[in-house]
Amino acid sequence: MEPSDAGVSLPVAAPERRSTTESHTDSGSGGKPRASGPPAANVPAAHGAPKIRRLIADQQYFGLDAKTFHNGAARMLARISAQGTERPRVDVRTLGEDFHLDGAASWGLLRAMLAGGLLLTDGPGNYRPAARFREYAVANVVLPLSRARAREVIDRVNKLATRINTNWDRNPYRIKMIAVSGSYMSRSDRLQDLSIWLVLNRRAEARTRRWRSPLGKSDALRQIAAAVREVSSFIVVHIVAERSAVQRPFSVVFQAEDDFADSHAHHSWERFRVWGASISRRLHMR
Repeated sequence: MEPSDAGVSLPVAAPERRSTTESHTDSGSGGKPRASGPPAANVPAAHGAPKIRRLIADQQYFGLDAKTFHNGAARMLARISAQGTERPRVDVRTLGEDFHLDGAASWGLLRAMLAGGLLLTDGPGNYRPAARFREYAVANVVLPLSRARAREVIDRVNKLATRINTNWDRNPYRIKMIAVSGSYMSRSDRLQDLSIWLVLNRRAEARTRRWRSPLGKSDALRQIAAAVREVSSFIVVHIVAERSAVQRPFSVVFQAEDDFADSHAHHSWERFRVWGASISRRLHMR
């Protein structure tokens, strides 16, 4: 399902407990430790684009506003379904009738739907709907996501991540970090989607075998992605093995508590070690 993570490395970065933003580009990864997490992958992204679950009310689709396109697609789907076992018939005339368009506009929509993969050529002047067409026809038309609502969704995702890390012992992966990117990083208050990036790594092996055998990698990743997508239809889930793979600019909104504590302890020990070395040098000089 996912591409190989061979050669992926973990970036060296300071720990963050609160939300932070990054917009720079990482340099080469030579000398950094190997990633222990899953391979980089968009979920769902086994083959092709993610499934369409909603149309945004103030956006255009194939040259038409969301409501006009949705209503026309719904009429076209109903007409085709009523044909029963007959071969679905679509041409420029039926397209104009379904979408209530004149001849010129019908040709424009036909070209757009062919280019977008919603229609397939089925002989001279004839076309048939692709599987993706149905997704648009049955999708909900919704208002854009406000920034205030987006923050609420992020808070719910963070709480879910804590539950996953604490309770999902059978899943071999845990959520190390969550970041948001895309339209959330713009100044707009009306967002088309919420791009959530999950940086995962493996649990300690003892925890995954406490009760039953752990899930396989594909099932484990799908389980986490499905749970996060369930929080809101606006969420687009991306799973990666390292922080440097997250689309920039991004904002870190969650970091596993034990990761922060371990990193904080490491830096505290480093400060103590340097301080101790300094005292030793002074005593030696005396």
